Amino acid sequence: MIRRHRFAAAASAVLVLAACSDSAPAARVGHASMEPAASSSRPAAMASLHAPPRTSASRRRLVPSGILDATGFEQPMVATTLFAPHGWLARGGVFWGREFLCTNGYAFDWSATSPDGSAMIGVLPQQRWEANTYGAAATTPGCSLAPYTSARDLLGATLRQRFPGARELDFRARPDIARSLAHHEQSQPTPMGGIRTRVDAGELLFAFDDRGRAMRGTLSVAVILSVMRTDTGMGATMEALSANALPTFAVVAPDGALDFAFFEAIRRSITPNPAWEQRIARHDRAIAKVALDESRRQSDALLAANDWTSRLLQDTWNAAGVSADRRARAFGEALRGVQGYADADAPGGRVDLSATYGHAWRLDDGSYVLTDDAGFDPWRDLQVAGRALQPLR
Repeated sequence: MIRRHRFAAAASAVLVLAACSDSAPAARVGHASMEPAASSSRPAAMASLHAPPRTSASRRRLVPSGILDATGFEQPMVATTLFAPHGWLARGGVFWGREFLCTNGYAFDWSATSPDGSAMIGVLPQQRWEANTYGAAATTPGCSLAPYTSARDLLGATLRQRFPGARELDFRARPDIARSLAHHEQSQPTPMGGIRTRVDAGELLFAFDDRGRAMRGTLSVAVILSVMRTDTGMGATMEALSANALPTFAVVAPDGALDFAFFEAIRRSITPNPAWEQRIARHDRAIAKVALDESRRQSDALLAANDWTSRLLQDTWNAAGVSADRRARAFGEALRGVQGYADADAPGGRVDLSATYGHAWRLDDGSYVLTDDAGFDPWRDLQVAGRALQPLR
């Protein structure tokens, strides 16, 4: 059984990536590094991540699962649903505590492990950090300064913290994920400069050894990065970076058993619960007000002599009010690429499954099978009755 490598979280002992803890490196970022760097990729080396070969008889069995927020509101709520491999053990959920102050007091940390312990999937905590060119502390309570200006930077740091000693094998940009978040990208003028927001997404392939066994894994993430540029009127430009990373999707399996298409299908099945989204959006708006007050306090101390301070703060408030709702929705918006199927036993008579397989079945035990085998027979092959699902057009 492989070591957990700080990957899964049990309710009694939550291990998280502390991007907003004291362990995050402080940074004072210069002018040129404020803008997110364009992610590079090597398509030839990573081609198998996009379209791995599968035999015509390949099939995968999935079961509906959920990520539970047990303590955030008046009663436990499912925050997000997804499909997990049949027979895998799930643990973790959404956790609340002061250690997650930077991400508004809560964090995702969920995983599912194969019966023999050799493979895992995980939804790792969302992250937030800041940087600036003028030496100020972070304006968001609980957050730290960090030098990450791209998804590539963040994934490298995540790998070092989650899998110490792991080796980076390759990286590819994920424009498909970034495109689904493109509506977050904007350039917003301000009286003394402007705010530019960009989305960057990528996937990192890595390797490590577990007690002599060769292992492989991937980490994928989308990051929303906003740079506020302000002309001080004194011949200098001030820049401040605010970055929000969606929960990272992680996969680990023995070398040769990392089925990229299958695990990508699981990633795309993640769907937020609208009721939880509404509650968390209200919570995030309240936290945004607190962050604005702290930003105002620091700006007053730094720029008390400038008459444009109040206008700058109002621009910040307007941007924060919009982004609070967006952050709550963003987790689900990057997770498309699915095919809808008619399923009378699913909520609303519809279930969304990966579009990368040619056929889908619902079995009588409530699990689903995705397969490219047109001759698949659930009773013959699995000794479970079931029915083929028809795609919705």
